[in-house]
Amino acid sequence: MKKLALFLLLGSLVIADQKGVIESIDHQNKTITVNGSLIKVLPNTKIEEDSCWLAWDISKKFADLRVGDIVELDLFYSGDMLTASKIEIQCVRNRAY
Repeated sequence: MKKLALFLLLGSLVIADQKGVIESIDHQNKTITVNGSLIKVLPNTKIEEDSCWLAWDISKKFADLRVGDIVELDLFYSGDMLTASKIEIQCVRNRAY
């Protein structure tokens, strides 16, 4: 189930709190596909991993993203392309597979 909230901020469309699974990663173009949407990852995109056992998140880099990761995204449109301002890799305890 996708959770999606839309906000209008300073004339640009901001999509907040979208959750999904990384389906593919293009390392050359710095894009990921989540829920069938192609998403650009910029050098200043904040990437964190939710810690299951610590009180704080762990900073990550684009190279740390993996297909199958469950992520929560803060997105906005840059031109006609979805762009991530924040990616949080979710901690999943007791995965079924």
